[in-house]
Amino acid sequence: MSLLHERHTRVQTDVRSLHFADHFDALFRHDIDVAFLRPPVPDGIEVQQLATEARLACLPASDPLADRPRITLAQLADRPVIDVPPQVPRVWWNFWAVDPRPGDIPVRYGPVASDMEGLLHLVAQGEGMCFLPAAARDLFPRPGVRYVEVTDLPPSTAGLAWLRSNRTEPLIEAVADAARCVASA
Repeated sequence: MSLLHERHTRVQTDVRSLHFADHFDALFRHDIDVAFLRPPVPDGIEVQQLATEARLACLPASDPLADRPRITLAQLADRPVIDVPPQVPRVWWNFWAVDPRPGDIPVRYGPVASDMEGLLHLVAQGEGMCFLPAAARDLFPRPGVRYVEVTDLPPSTAGLAWLRSNRTEPLIEAVADAARCVASA
């Protein structure tokens, strides 16, 4: 934010924490101009990729696989995956749930969480598992939760998103330029 404010002193920012469904809806409703999020995204949203990182399995500490240094998707085939509310675009959650799995193994969904805190609580309670970016290990340490490398899981990206129809708006261009500079530094 500091680079954006240095370059554009009149720009005001308001940082919000959004539930899973709100990331996309807030853009479509024009409640926010840009969002930092993790693709894939529904049609109508454009993303500027900022970083790439591994995805990890987020398991209950009681799971027999939780103490292994590495596991495979096949080893997770029978674990229920925490689900999200129906308002969340399936294109996004299917990627994060790894649905479909290699070999067309069906994903079994468990209880629903609408935000990160709820998701981690359900995992810690042994209600299911999920996949999260590697940064979650440092950002969301929790009792009862373990993060394990999955050797055959494609990485995720983080990006800055906006409505495709707004791509040439001066504010969008300014924020995208500042984010690109910070990400490449």
